[in-house]
Amino acid sequence: GNMYAAGMTLLEENYLAFKEAFEKEVERTIHPDMLTPEISIDAEINLTDITPKLTRILKQFEPFGPQNMTPVFLTKNVTDTGYAQKLGADEEHLKLFVRQNNSDGMAAIGFGLGNKMELTANKKPFEAVYCIDENEWNGKTSVQVRLKDIK
Repeated sequence: GNMYAAGMTLLEENYLAFKEAFEKEVERTIHPDMLTPEISIDAEINLTDITPKLTRILKQFEPFGPQNMTPVFLTKNVTDTGYAQKLGADEEHLKLFVRQNNSDGMAAIGFGLGNKMELTANKKPFEAVYCIDENEWNGKTSVQVRLKDIK
């Protein structure tokens, strides 16, 4: 289970009334700021800091889960090298090849971020919030960043 979950027993005939009352209470008490997801950032780093050594160190902290969250990093002044593309049936995902200043490029994937592709156009600098991931494909393993958001 989820540590934030609540359990209850409810008669089936009371479900609709409960649902309506609950939704009214949420609407009455929720502040618009609460609807904007917040991402906790563990550290600001440069793309050049993402080395095989850092990847090995991060792997030592596994397994990640609710009590041991995957580290989240921020890098500023990131640019796409011009190969950005949307992926998925509805183009909901974003695949980039990013760099910072004169760093080597690095693969980046942003699940659910396809709608933010315009932020990366024309090599405009942006801020990236991400986790460091390993991508295994065709028997090869490479380091990539898994974007959580960009702005």
